[in-house]
Amino acid sequence: MPSALSHAAIPLALGLGLGSRWVSRRLLVAGIVASVVPDLDVLAFRLDIAYSDAFGHRGASHSLVFAFALALIAFACAAPLRSSRRNAFLFVLVCAASHGLLDMFTNGGMGVRCGGHGPRSASSRPGG
Repeated sequence: MPSALSHAAIPLALGLGLGSRWVSRRLLVAGIVASVVPDLDVLAFRLDIAYSDAFGHRGASHSLVFAFALALIAFACAAPLRSSRRNAFLFVLVCAASHGLLDMFTNGGMGVRCGGHGPRSASSRPGG
């Protein structure tokens, strides 16, 4: 099952591969945060929000819409991130989107919610 460490591996690998000219240290930290923050949805359990609810664990915060919203924040904060707007947006988008993708490869829990179609994992079968 993916953990905070494995989710952070994606931005770390991308940052290393792209180099510091493309990914500043601050942008790298933002990417790591974006790759881990979707799991803050576990707080939903404390609020009595069901696992299977759209805002439950592996719900909306694991969506591409959420990743896009985080990327827009990075776009707006590009200067403090010491990055161009384009680089900040793209890097954070990929890092945040990677969270849901990694979670789809777990066999624990209920997978990742795909739109309004219920939780899914890479092992889900159509019609099953």
